[in-house]
Amino acid sequence: MFTQHSFPVAFENGPKRRVFAQAIEWIGWCRAGKDEVRALKELLAAGSRYAQVASRAGFTFSAPTSSESFEIVERVAGTATTDFGAVSALLASDSEPFQEGETEQLSRLLQACWATFDEALMRIPAGQREVKPERGRSPDAIQFHLLEADLMHLSAFGPAFRQPKAEQVAEQITRVREEMLVRLAAIPPKEAFTPSRRYGFVWTPRFAVRRSAWHALDHAWEIEERFGM
Repeated sequence: MFTQHSFPVAFENGPKRRVFAQAIEWIGWCRAGKDEVRALKELLAAGSRYAQVASRAGFTFSAPTSSESFEIVERVAGTATTDFGAVSALLASDSEPFQEGETEQLSRLLQACWATFDEALMRIPAGQREVKPERGRSPDAIQFHLLEADLMHLSAFGPAFRQPKAEQVAEQITRVREEMLVRLAAIPPKEAFTPSRRYGFVWTPRFAVRRSAWHALDHAWEIEERFGM
């Protein structure tokens, strides 16, 4: 895992108007564009930002300087959700068993993605976090949205989705993250996954972790760009 001479990339192609380019070995490093060329350019542009995430997780990461560093290894058909703007389809690697030590590596990257979002949110003055912009969600609403999504991601490990309570967001975020990490660590190496269909998605633990990491970083970078951080 984590080769540096090249970066394996998968494309998730929506039916009409959006493509996600995803670095398979580095969860969370995933960007979208109107087509494959633009998605790959967005992924390349995000490399330096992702380097900070990898460093936070304790990994050495050299951001590529050219799209030639990417190796396209897979293309999958997305859904209307892809075109809407969210990762939605399983990759072939999402059904592969974990190797020895891999869940720990993924856990560290996932926590770094979560922490990047938390840090971006906390840099916004408290009085501004509930202010709704002309378009999109307020920062507080984005945080609640991430909580809802991670409760759905947790369902890939077994628990059914439960609607979060708006008045206990911080406590619920802590609990759902802790539970996801505990369940991820408990998966034995080389255990085969059986995908399950719930809430409009086909889940495996790999897909849930990959999607949670992307979701946290996507909104962290949205907040940073919106507030000029």
